[in-house]
Amino acid sequence: MPVKRLGVASPAAFVSSFDLLATADVACVASVIVANKGAVELNATIYVEPVEAPGNPSSYVYIVNSLVVGVGQSFETFRFALAVGDKIYVAASTANASFSATAAYESSGRSNIVYQATQPGFPQVGDIWVDSISEDVNVYTGSGFNTVATVAPTGPQGPSGPSGPTGPTGPTGSTGSGVSVLGSYATIELLEADNPTGAIGDAYIVDTDLYIWSDLNTEWYNAGPFVGPEGPTGPTGPQGDSITGPTGSTGDTGPTGPSGGPTGPTGATGAYGATGATGATGATGAASTVTGPAGPTGATGATGPTGPAGDNGTNGATGAAGATGATGATGASITGATGATGATGPTGAGGIEAINAQTGTTYTFVLSDRDDLVTASNSSAQTYTIPLNSNVAYPVGSLINLIQIGTGQVTVQGDSGVTVLSTGATAATPKTRVRYSAMTLIKAGTDLWYASGDIA
Repeated sequence: MPVKRLGVASPAAFVSSFDLLATADVACVASVIVANKGAVELNATIYVEPVEAPGNPSSYVYIVNSLVVGVGQSFETFRFALAVGDKIYVAASTANASFSATAAYESSGRSNIVYQATQPGFPQVGDIWVDSISEDVNVYTGSGFNTVATVAPTGPQGPSGPSGPTGPTGPTGSTGSGVSVLGSYATIELLEADNPTGAIGDAYIVDTDLYIWSDLNTEWYNAGPFVGPEGPTGPTGPQGDSITGPTGSTGDTGPTGPSGGPTGPTGATGAYGATGATGATGATGAASTVTGPAGPTGATGATGPTGPAGDNGTNGATGAAGATGATGATGASITGATGATGATGPTGAGGIEAINAQTGTTYTFVLSDRDDLVTASNSSAQTYTIPLNSNVAYPVGSLINLIQIGTGQVTVQGDSGVTVLSTGATAATPKTRVRYSAMTLIKAGTDLWYASGDIA
């Protein structure tokens, strides 16, 4: 059973009131020791004020009344029961009396924790004592209380130790400047058109690069790719409609140029000359490296009559050969002149050839937007209008391509009398869903347009 001190007191000499010695904070049995520290005897009185009747003298329980304590003597009362909240009051006839109240109580669980200025008496292993003065937390180990922690507030900071020697001071660096990203543009030309000059620290994102205003060179300086931290992967959006623009019509083929001029007539074949008589064989000339011209071939002579058969069957003599006639001249070959190449037919319509970059909050499409791209770059909401056919006569089948490259959402509407149809939540006034959403406008009738793409 643990024991604890409830309180101590050395009251002044009794005049007309009693001093509070202790208030029971646990249900316990207690006793009071009174000691005479003076040179004359004294009278001591001790009573308990029950918690149920505070300030009611008729309910006081007197433990001792006018008890005589001799010089150098002490007296301990019998043990008496106390409830939580009961108060012990004491008084003495001299100022030399010392009172001390001690209580014994039952302990369960970890209720053996005390908060007081003095070390508790009769501790058991595991008891915890919080010193109310130092705020130290102590645990009884069997041989004494060991301090394990403190609940005291941090005290004031002690004086600083002497400073070490100061090292040399390095040169002061130039003051850096922060950068503030003010927006984004698709091209540097658009940035320079809207912001010919800037202030130190101004910056814009152009495509994927960061451009910072340079006061030194009075220009927008490309600081390189601008990459932010990778965000979490967002949910997969619904698959958008796949729209393929119509193929431009093929231009007419130019006519084929005429072939070359007419072929000239073939010259007539010259007549064959008559066969001349065979000339006599000339004498063999001296050896020479030059070959003389061949003599004309003589006409073939008539065949002589057959001779009568002799004894050895000898034939009749052969007639002389006639001369060869002259060869006729070859007719002239005439080739007509080549005709000119025919003209090339016109080229059929192609894909997107121009980009119309818009930065305002309102815009009405113009004829030159046909089959080209309009970009919308603004941080605020924007409204784009399709004009009446009577104002801008787009051919049926015309396309207008639109992309939101700013953070502001784009709403497309028809002018009064123009009907726009789409799958969006507001079908007659479709809107781009998020930044970089694309929308294609297709003219299907005089004042009828379809809208398709990444529509909210």
